[in-house]
Amino acid sequence: MMRKLIHSLILFSIAMCQTHADDAAGQPKEGWTDVPIRIPARQLDIRSENTGRTHRIFIHVPSTPAPAEGFPVLYLLDGNVTYPLAALLQDGMVERAAAHGITPGIIVGIGYPSEDKISPAFRTEDYTPPAADLSATGDGSGHPQGGADRFLDFIEKELKPRLAADFHIDPKRQTLFGHSYGGLFTLHTLFTRPHAFQGYFAASPSIWWNQRHILTEKDAFLKAKDATTPAARLRLTVGSLEQTPSPAHQAGGRAGQVTDRRQVDNSRDLAKDLRTSGMDVEFLLLENENHGSARTGAVNQALRFAFAAPAR
Repeated sequence: MMRKLIHSLILFSIAMCQTHADDAAGQPKEGWTDVPIRIPARQLDIRSENTGRTHRIFIHVPSTPAPAEGFPVLYLLDGNVTYPLAALLQDGMVERAAAHGITPGIIVGIGYPSEDKISPAFRTEDYTPPAADLSATGDGSGHPQGGADRFLDFIEKELKPRLAADFHIDPKRQTLFGHSYGGLFTLHTLFTRPHAFQGYFAASPSIWWNQRHILTEKDAFLKAKDATTPAARLRLTVGSLEQTPSPAHQAGGRAGQVTDRRQVDNSRDLAKDLRTSGMDVEFLLLENENHGSARTGAVNQALRFAFAAPAR
């Protein structure tokens, strides 16, 4: 599996940037040709009435017939980056689906029509929860914040109905994946609208944001939790190096920030707290991964989580 993963990542890297041998003038050397690597995808731009912006949707539908109940669905935030990776990994897995313990499923990447693969300004607003005070969130980018409910309304009221009309989807097997601020949004969705998805995968969630505001939402969620609360599953992942300043952080003056954000401890403590309440929660520490590199392993785990073959 590791060899196949590495091979897939190589292809992904090729797909995300033009691959050629350049001379000093930046022109391809003789014999080399720029060739686009194709990643299976259908694409649709949706102008949202809720967020006021356009969202680019990527979708990968299995070539196999849908089961009677429909395909399970994995929704990926930061879709411009996470979708190509997930689509390549899934194609490798389905070749031996039984060995990987998964079933075919639909991948939906939610991104933006931008050359900037991450779109910091858009995601900062869309992925951060609303709060009474946004004056000291710990985000110094200057981008708007607090638009998570509007973005969630887009997913629930605009995107999901469109997908349900166009594809055979199992409404009882839907999973949301987000990394970093996307992981924060995933937790916000679980704590404020637990009925929205059956599975939640928060990778390296920015629990530190706004003085750990998300924990107040967690407390309210647990206080209101009763027999009618959906039995959602949650998976939390974080890189083992996310709380340990690297030489680059030391040189850049961000060592204190990396330590203070307590990425590892915050995620581990949250998993323990929610597990105590009776939730299906698993915490996975990704060894030797930092905040950026941990996303790759998390996407791999999310595919297994979302498309796990039902127990017989």
